[in-house]
This record gives sequence, C-alpha cells and structure tokens, in this order.
Amino acid sequence: MSGQESKINPLTAVNRRLSRLFAPRKPPIDPPAKHNDSDPTRRIQQGQESSQVYDKSKQATYILKKQELADVRDGASASFDNNPPEIGAMGQNNEINNALAIYAEHFNLKMRPFSLLPDPDFMFWSTEHRRAYTMLEYGIVTCAPITLITGDIGSGKTTLLRHLLNNMEVGIKVGLVSNAHGSRGELLRWVLMSLDQTAPKEATYVDLFEQFQTYLIQEYAQGNRVVIIFDEAQNLSRESLEELRMFTNINANKDELIQLVLVGQPELRDMIRRSDLRQFAQRVAANFHLGPMDAASVQTYIGHRLQKAGAKKNLFTKNACTMIFQQTQGVPRLINQLCDLAMVYAFTNNQKTVTERTVQQVLDDGAFFCAGAFETEDDEVQ
Repeated sequence: MSGQESKINPLTAVNRRLSRLFAPRKPPIDPPAKHNDSDPTRRIQQGQESSQVYDKSKQATYILKKQELADVRDGASASFDNNPPEIGAMGQNNEINNALAIYAEHFNLKMRPFSLLPDPDFMFWSTEHRRAYTMLEYGIVTCAPITLITGDIGSGKTTLLRHLLNNMEVGIKVGLVSNAHGSRGELLRWVLMSLDQTAPKEATYVDLFEQFQTYLIQEYAQGNRVVIIFDEAQNLSRESLEELRMFTNINANKDELIQLVLVGQPELRDMIRRSDLRQFAQRVAANFHLGPMDAASVQTYIGHRLQKAGAKKNLFTKNACTMIFQQTQGVPRLINQLCDLAMVYAFTNNQKTVTERTVQQVLDDGAFFCAGAFETEDDEVQ
C-alpha cells in the first residue's frame, strides 16, 4: 500500500461503497413493441422508483458523514458564540437528522437506540448498576455525610445520577455541580449557584460561608435536607476535598445539615485514600465502584436498548454481541458507539440484522476509533 492510500479516511472508503450501493439508477428502457411509453401510470411509477433510490442514497451518505461532521463541530465549539453557524450549516444538520429518522425507519424503530448522551429512559439495570444505585439511595436515606461512587469512563455513572435526580423524594433540596474547579472560594460559589443562591463577586469567603450556613439552617428548620452532588469529582483538588470535609461539620446536634455525593473516575478513590485525606475518608459512609458488564449482560443490554427504541427483538446476532463485548470490554459508552456504527453499516447494506461480519466490517474500516483499546485473550497468548 502506498503512503497516499494509507492516509485515506476509512469513512471515505465506506462512502464510496455507499455511493455504489445506493447510486441513482436510470429507469429501464422498455422495448417499444412490448410497452406503451405513453402510459402515464408507468411513467409515474418509474419516477417514484428513481426518486426513492436517490433519496436513500443521500440519506445514507449523511448518516456516515455524521461522524466526520461531529469532529468538526466539537473542534469549533469553543468559538461557537463568536462565530455562529450559517443558515446553510443549520440546514445541513436538519438533513442529518432526517437521515437518522430514515435509519430508525429502516429497522422499524421509534428513535435512535444507541445515543451517547445519558438518558434515564434507557436505563439498564445490570447487577453492577443496581448495586451502585442501591448504595446511592442508601447513602441519602441514612443521611451519610459523604457517599462515594466511582467507575471507569463511560461506565454509566452520569446516567445513574440522572435517574436518581428524576426519582428524588420530596423534602430534599439537591444541588448538582459538574466539573467543579478553581480556588477555595470558587468552589463555594459553585455550591451556592447549584442551590439557586446568589454569590456576589464582591463577597468575601467569610460572607459566602455565612450565607451558605444560613441557607442550610433555614432548610433544616423547614424540614428539608440538602444534598450536593459532585459529578466528575476526580477533578477536585486535595484542597477542595478538604473544604468539602469542613462543610460536613455544619450540623445541628446529631443531625447532618448537608450530605455530599461524589461521583467520579477511579483516581478519585485513590486520591481519597491518601494519608493526608484520612479525615475525609472517615466520613465516607457509603461507597461503591461501578465495574464493566460481562458478555451476557452486554447482549442483554443491546437487546434492552433496542426494545426501548421500539424493536420487537434483538437485531444483533449472538456472535455480533460477543465481538462487541470483546472490543468494548463491557463499557456502556463504547458499546453504544460500536452498535450505532454497526447499525449504520447494516442499513447501508440493506440488512435488517447486524451480524458478526457487519461488526468486523466496521472494525476493518477503522470507523470505531477505540478498536484495539483492550487486549483480547489471543493478544495475551501471543
């Protein structure tokens, strides 16, 4: 293979295959002796057939191009406010959305089953996720000062949180802080804003802390509990964790006025176990580490999401599910990525079922970016 060929985007090769597969076909020219070309019914039928093939070609191309456009959109998101997209770009996004609608229609689905966005409506209760959620509920019900939930990237932590927030009982005031960072005073501002409290720029730390403490006492007097949830808590510094520990010292006799829930990646767990955070660790009354799913759970997970999207059965064969597990090691976000791509490929091949060969085609084309990120048993033997 030449150097130039090796640089070809794998999606480009797939687009070429799509173009050949769904290329507009000219209506057949019937012999004059056997067909009456002046028949208006026949001309309408030929026109409709050609139009349908052409529309499917456009939509299939947009579906696959979505992957490339997502990269461009993410790279330009930082300057979105200063450089809003043109009307033409908006129209292009609408066309992609229409393509996704056809993608769902091909498989008789009501919606896209493998979105990367956390969606509590698609919540799948694997053994690991059920235990993690039970520990979340246990921490809140027992008024644990600190509840700790950790898990690898894409393991479903945020989806669990969304489900918890949607099912929170009355009498609990919840503040959600995502990606908190900054100095000591800035963390307190994040907390106040998550509780819909003002945090004036000119206010000192003492002023903010007094405001925070007054708020907690007022809520306690009204019979409410306050829970602050920190998502992506692995980004908190050692100083920030120490400040959170000080928050738990605000109490009324034997009652806690505030509960903290920290959700983050495994390094959060390691940081809390440091000797200089021993006092913080002693306040962790409930904790759980969310691990990946096993092969059987992955197959059930795929079928569950398809059923939620309107499928009558699992559209992935058992061998396809096994290969997906091997490539993703049971991480939900990666499963969604690979399944979504596999369904795109099945759609472009006019298949109603995703087979092992379909998944392998995605991997061979390099469309799944995380392919090979996990070692398989065969790799270990070699």
